[in-house]
Amino acid sequence: MKRELSYSDCMRIYGEARKYLLTFNNVKEPLLDNYLDKWTQNIPKSIEDLLERMLNSVKNRRNMSNTIGNVEDLRPYLCGFKPDQIIAEFNNDWKQVFMKIKAEYKPKGNLNIDNKRGYWVIFCKAVISASNFLARFSDLKNFTKFVESFYLNEYTRVALPLLLSREIDGMGFALACDFLKENGYPKFVKPDVHIKKIFNGIGLSNSNDDYEVFKDVIRFSETINEIPYRVDKMFWLVGSGNFYDDEIRIPTRRDKFIENINRSLS
Repeated sequence: MKRELSYSDCMRIYGEARKYLLTFNNVKEPLLDNYLDKWTQNIPKSIEDLLERMLNSVKNRRNMSNTIGNVEDLRPYLCGFKPDQIIAEFNNDWKQVFMKIKAEYKPKGNLNIDNKRGYWVIFCKAVISASNFLARFSDLKNFTKFVESFYLNEYTRVALPLLLSREIDGMGFALACDFLKENGYPKFVKPDVHIKKIFNGIGLSNSNDDYEVFKDVIRFSETINEIPYRVDKMFWLVGSGNFYDDEIRIPTRRDKFIENINRSLS
């Protein structure tokens, strides 16, 4: 059941998450703060950069990354990731993208253009749909202005990843959330398994639905006046213990953390 928590309760929960992570010997404040502010290190510089990152997000589904490999390696075959040029070069046809990659890039594995679930089919469809979407924006500044128009509240904010999930082939809601929050737009969150378990376990949410948990994380962030990215990353680290860039994995106990928080709120 969802709790009605005060500002001080919410601040205490967030503070306890930070204290919990700092109980591990190899987690110091500078390391933790670096991860909480990591979005500042990943801001795109151009629409081309944004398209490459969008395609990287698409390939992050299931085991697709192993099949597609390094998206950067496809730059010479995809017009330097320039949306307008991709649309013109391939006549807005994903099948032409597929045939060029198959013939010139020559990826490993059996490439079957008729297999709708094939990872290369999904990826090539994403190349065209993402190019069409981003071609609407004259530059990165224009795209950022578009994104920020969704910042009004949790209802308008959740609409953007929903929109991206419809516009970009292969980019579901969760991947769209991840794309936004990790590429310079820290007012978005990704309701992954750790976030959902913690928010449901503490009573900050009463749903396992990505859409509902997204809104609940935004509400919590605004209650404590914190950047949603930082809230997302803090609880994700509590759940995963994975300081990925530093090859540090701490043995966190998510369920024990939830139990301790609930005890303190009783």
